[in-house]
Amino acid sequence: MTSVSLDSRQSNGGIAERLARSAWFALGGLTGLLLLLMIARTFIGVPHWDSWGLLTYREIFGGFFDSLNGHVSMAPRLVYAADIWLASGSSALNMVVTVLLLVADAVLLVWVCRQARLSWVYQGFAVIILFWAYPVANFMSAFNLQIVGVFVLATFTFAALAFGKGAKGLWLSIAIAATAGVTMANGILAGFLLAPLAWALGRPARDIVTAAIAGAAIIGVYLLLATGSADVLCTDVYDTQKAQSYLSLQSIGSMLGYLGVYLGAPVARIVFRTASFTDTTLIVTGVLGYIGLLTAAFLSLRALFDAEQRRRPIVGFLMALLAFLVGTAAVTAYGRGVECPVYSAATSRYGTSADMFWMTTVLLVGALPLADRAWARTVPALGTLLFGLVIAASQPFIVKAMIVSPGLSPVATGKSGEQFLGGGHQADRVGARTAILSSTLDVAALRVIMLEPDARTLATFDVLREKRLAPFQHRWSALLGQPLPRGYDMRQRGCSGTASAPVPLPGGGWRIAGTLQGSATQFDHIVALNSAGQVAGYAMRSPGRTLGEAVRNSNPGWQGHVNARWGAGAVTLYALDPDEKTACRFAEADLPGI
Repeated sequence: MTSVSLDSRQSNGGIAERLARSAWFALGGLTGLLLLLMIARTFIGVPHWDSWGLLTYREIFGGFFDSLNGHVSMAPRLVYAADIWLASGSSALNMVVTVLLLVADAVLLVWVCRQARLSWVYQGFAVIILFWAYPVANFMSAFNLQIVGVFVLATFTFAALAFGKGAKGLWLSIAIAATAGVTMANGILAGFLLAPLAWALGRPARDIVTAAIAGAAIIGVYLLLATGSADVLCTDVYDTQKAQSYLSLQSIGSMLGYLGVYLGAPVARIVFRTASFTDTTLIVTGVLGYIGLLTAAFLSLRALFDAEQRRRPIVGFLMALLAFLVGTAAVTAYGRGVECPVYSAATSRYGTSADMFWMTTVLLVGALPLADRAWARTVPALGTLLFGLVIAASQPFIVKAMIVSPGLSPVATGKSGEQFLGGGHQADRVGARTAILSSTLDVAALRVIMLEPDARTLATFDVLREKRLAPFQHRWSALLGQPLPRGYDMRQRGCSGTASAPVPLPGGGWRIAGTLQGSATQFDHIVALNSAGQVAGYAMRSPGRTLGEAVRNSNPGWQGHVNARWGAGAVTLYALDPDEKTACRFAEADLPGI
């Protein structure tokens, strides 16, 4: 009779085990495909948050050696510049690079586990958790490429030193660590950890000294370059006040609480099945974080005092990666734990590092069984299998929550003291895109992609339009105040739809919405023309109200904006197909006074 082995030592196994292994990796692939679906359905091709300060080559390269929001980000700036060159600043290239980084990290970790003869359970688990959609912010804001990038680079740094041979492995790890150091501020920890890892692995003294000098150089160069813009303070975002002292017991307690929530948030997301937290669930989240931290500390200390174990490449690699991840969390807690509310530690932008913390801890459990007995390897592997199954099972629900329209729910306003939970939904982000295309100051819609939209924001939209940068890279999207180009087939019949009563906006302009019917549902773009035939606004198909509608992009509803200057009296709505140069009239809307 065949059986499936969960032994942490890699084995070929029989047909049952091969089938189980194949199914496990297929589940990892499915998790990745669902992540790609979420990215594709939430991508709207406009700048987000910090990206508003990096719209042109001048802004990217003019401060190339300066810090941006407290980070020296030379390596990501090169990708941002390439995105302007190849994708008109739509962030499409940034998102592709983000996904490729995760794929590369998954391949590396599977290879590392195979080198250490860790079971297929751990290999597949690494794939599943890396492709988990929990860090949704890092898959929607292309600027967060640097967040994903720095952790992937750290992983490659330690793998190069642990598994690389001789001087080649050492110098490769130094080169990657240097790249991490100019990706984000926490990247310098990779350089700092080179020498301790070289010592733990039992490398020659000259390698340890070389690693120490290289690490010091990486830190020194960073400190020389770390000038320029300051980080965005939590007092700018939340209703919090600057702390009087970081050494008070209250401040230390806040930092410790922040650290626990930071690390525990991914597990809490599964336990409570929500991204929103109450005071009680925050306490539980912090406890979960410290359970993981104590487990990681126990395993690391156990290995440190066992020379034979710590010199194993897999153990040294995982200990260094854990130190990097926990160090990042601790530095973040020190910098933000006092002034920021503790629930902000659960923001999904920290999810990549928190996910990798749990992944690394689980792999270290597999690499360091408590005893040389079958049960000591089988029980952790079974727990890992269940953990991975739960993560994979949560993926469809997270994806659905992000791509299905949440309706007309209010958007967090920044200083409301609430999380930006609504900001990730495609429905809210569609409104931001049409507001930009229509040069309309819809503060509620724009707050999901920028901190404080104001009158100056409209001037920024004009710059994007003049330079034909996203979302104005296509001719049809940059026609505000102009008629449709000659050659368009202006159909006055054949399409039908409705337009609900436009809503005046305090900043000028109108918010419009309605439905498409019949043949009009074949179109994805909508323009509003004024009585002179000039484009007065833009609209888009609304996100799906059900998962099926969201996947097929088949919601008959639409939403958009009309510009205050070009819209007056009434507008005529046309469904637009720029590729076929067809515009099909389907409704009219009377615009009330502002």
